[in-house]
Amino acid sequence: MKTLPVIVIFSALLLFPVEILAAQAGRSGRLSGGYKSYRGAKAIDGDTYRYKGQRYRLRDYNAPEKGQPGSQKATRNLQRRLDSGQYQYKGVAKDQYGRTIVEERRAD
Repeated sequence: MKTLPVIVIFSALLLFPVEILAAQAGRSGRLSGGYKSYRGAKAIDGDTYRYKGQRYRLRDYNAPEKGQPGSQKATRNLQRRLDSGQYQYKGVAKDQYGRTIVEERRAD
């Protein structure tokens, strides 16, 4: 039964970064706001955009990185969604690169 404490400690270490990000999100006032449009934002790639000097990444979405097959199409699609004003975004956390992680929803 000596393996049980090792498993518990290992599990806690895996969850630690997630808990830090959640705590940071809870302390940051700009993450607690509602959904809003980011018209005028610039798509960096298919799942990341820049707005007023800040970087944002779509939650639970993974697009091809620059240079990979399909990356240009994914970037254009995100830019169209941003420009249309038909989608809104809400910050929910920060990632290890300092980007705000956002949830996307279709505007009503």
